[in-house]
Amino acid sequence: MNMQQTPNSDYPEWFKNRKSGNDLIVSPLIPWAMVGLPVLVLIAIVIYPTIWMGYHAFQNTNMMSLFYNNYEYVGWSNFYNVITSERMHESIYRLIQYLIFGACLEVLLGTILALILYEMIKNEFLKIMLLILMVMPMMLPPSIVGVLWKFLLQAYNGAINHLLINIGILDSMERIEWLGAQYALQSITIADVWQWTALPLLIVYSGRVSLPPAIYEAAKVDGAPAWMVLKRITLPMLKEIIAIAFIIRFMDAYKFVDKIYVMTSGGPGQSTELPVFIAFQKGIREVEVGEAAAYAWLIFVFAAVLTTLFLKYLKNVLKAQAFA
Repeated sequence: MNMQQTPNSDYPEWFKNRKSGNDLIVSPLIPWAMVGLPVLVLIAIVIYPTIWMGYHAFQNTNMMSLFYNNYEYVGWSNFYNVITSERMHESIYRLIQYLIFGACLEVLLGTILALILYEMIKNEFLKIMLLILMVMPMMLPPSIVGVLWKFLLQAYNGAINHLLINIGILDSMERIEWLGAQYALQSITIADVWQWTALPLLIVYSGRVSLPPAIYEAAKVDGAPAWMVLKRITLPMLKEIIAIAFIIRFMDAYKFVDKIYVMTSGGPGQSTELPVFIAFQKGIREVEVGEAAAYAWLIFVFAAVLTTLFLKYLKNVLKAQAFA
C-alpha cells in the first residue's frame, strides 16, 4: 500500500478549493492603515517638527527670514546666547523652585491622600465618591484652571483674600498681592498642585490596591502596629511606583506654559518665566525661531539626561534589592 500522500490530502475539500485572499475577515489594507496612519501622524507632528527645529537652531531665523525663506547659518551662536543668558539662568532657578514646591509636593500629597483613602475609608461607595471628587480637577483644561485661580487670587475682588479677612488673618483694609512679583510663582504652583495632585494619587492608590494582602495579614497576626506596617511594608513596596509618579510630574514641568500664560503671562516683569515659557515667548511672540529652537533643544537634552540618570539610579536600587 502506498502510504505517501500529497500535502493537501488531509485537508477538507472546501479548504483546498478556497481562493487566496478570501479567508481574511477584513480587507488586507486595514492592518496597513491601522499601522500607517499613526506613523504618518507621528512623522507630521513630532519627527518633522523636531528635525525642522534642529535645522533652525543653527540659523538666524526670524520673521523676515521666514517670510523671504532666506536663512543665515550662525553655527552654535544661538546655543551660546541661550547658555549665557541671565534670563535663562533665572528661569532655571524658578524651575527648581517649581520642582521642589510643586512636583514634589504633588507626589507627597498624592501619596498621603491615596493611603488615607485606602486604609481609613472602609465604605466602598464613600471611597469611590471621594476618589472621583479628588480626580475631578485633573479633568479640567489647564487654561480653565488658570482662569479660575486668577479670579480667586485677585487682590481686591478675589475670594482668597476675602476668606483671610473673614477668619481674621488679614485686616479689613489689608490685601495680599498674590499675583504680584513676590508671590506670583508660588500662586501658580498652588494652582498646579490643586489640579495635578490627583495624578500621583491615582498611581499610588492603584499600586496600594495591587499589594498582596497576605503580607498585611501576617503583620496583623504578628501584632505589628500600623506605623510599623506603613514604614516597613507599604512604603518600601510602593517606592518604585512613587518614583514613577514623580518622573511623570518631573517631565510635565518642562511643558508648563498654559497656567503661566493665563495667570501672569510670565510677569510681573519676568518673575514667573520658566525655560519652556521663554522658548514659547521667543518662538511665538518675538518670532526669534532660531533662538527658540536652541532653547527647546537644550531643555530637551537637559530633561532627557536627568530622567535617564534617575531611571538608572532606580534600576540599580531595584537590582540591589533583588540580591538583598
